[in-house]
Amino acid sequence: MTVSHPVGPGDTRTRIVVLGAGFAGAYCASELSRRLGARADILVLDAHNYFVFYPLLVEAGSGSLEPRHAVVPIRDFLGRGVRFRLGEVLDLDTSAQTVGYRIVGEQARRTARYDHLVVALGSVTAFPEIPGLRENAWQVKSLGDAVALRDQMVQLMERANVAESLEERRRLLRFVVVGASFTGVEVAGEFHHFLHEGVHSYRNLKEEDVDVMLLDRGPRILAPLSESLARYAQQRLEKRGIRVLTGRTIRSAESRTVTMDDGTIVQADTLIWCGGISQNPRARSLPLPGDARGFIKCNVDGRVEGFQNIWAIGDGAINPRPKGGTYPATAQAAIRLGARAGANIARAIAGRATRPINFRDVGSLCALGGRDGVAQVFGLQIAGFAAWWLWRSVYLMKMPGLGRKFRVALDWTVDLFFHRDIVQLGLRRKGNGE
Repeated sequence: MTVSHPVGPGDTRTRIVVLGAGFAGAYCASELSRRLGARADILVLDAHNYFVFYPLLVEAGSGSLEPRHAVVPIRDFLGRGVRFRLGEVLDLDTSAQTVGYRIVGEQARRTARYDHLVVALGSVTAFPEIPGLRENAWQVKSLGDAVALRDQMVQLMERANVAESLEERRRLLRFVVVGASFTGVEVAGEFHHFLHEGVHSYRNLKEEDVDVMLLDRGPRILAPLSESLARYAQQRLEKRGIRVLTGRTIRSAESRTVTMDDGTIVQADTLIWCGGISQNPRARSLPLPGDARGFIKCNVDGRVEGFQNIWAIGDGAINPRPKGGTYPATAQAAIRLGARAGANIARAIAGRATRPINFRDVGSLCALGGRDGVAQVFGLQIAGFAAWWLWRSVYLMKMPGLGRKFRVALDWTVDLFFHRDIVQLGLRRKGNGE
């Protein structure tokens, strides 16, 4: 059964379909609504009716922040001028200018016609062909992943508390994090802090029982930052007891052991994979030009190569900078790409020339856990408590909605004065989505 997307007789509005309601898609749709108003029929499709505020994902998982405060309801964000459908993309016909999709929970195939299409389906975690990795590794890509990982850590502390040997206790409380860019460093730092707080709730556990290892195959951690800031971050992590190993990765993963690339076997129940992103399989299946990894190739104005009315932005697209290079797969870049692509679509609809998407990165911030951080902003380098405070202040300002800002600020204020609850929330699915 096929259901057509309804367009009333004589409706002359420009039909715009946005695939994906993450940062890039949501901000693009919002900008289009602001610029075009009633002149456009804007439809957003996504398999979730929210987007995760990814910069706060790790804190939401570790309990510094109430998990539901890290998600933004799409309908509230988009407003009344944009229609939303909880749908999964099935196919794309560029000749007929139609998108096939189905409502989540239904089987019927529906069709949406478009005059302009925006592809912003985001990315998934990249799992290389390492034996046992996909089956045994956790990832931190969704709110469910982050909270389930916290549940896993609480369970392991419970088991370690009654372990019969020191060897078993150390194995249970050893966590291997692979990938030392922003996500990996924040995961290692924040969850190490969570574990150090947590062991004080158990009679038989000590802080020295916790062993967090952070690995990266590159020569240093936090490659996008300056060498001096990366060195500071590594020194701070190591001072708190996190083992940082650069130029290293893993060869295989089992349920209770990890084999390093030099053959060393590490006894550990938990492997957390933060080793990069891959193209969303739904985007990869679309008949659009892509590179060897499947990422959609675009022009400098956001249009997909070879098309005048199809645009791609965000993690799943290659958005080139006018002077060379490409924009990074970060939340900050996705927000700005979404707004500028929306402006270009509005110009194209009005018959005006589009502009190259051009913006300078404001900088980068990374929380190290334990009220410590590093920041590189407007050419300035900041480290320590000031960087951590700046990290929280910046993302509090970027959080959509006054009510959500207040809730996040309240959570953080409580976290300053009280210990987090060492309690599970009942999410025990594996971090790889199984």
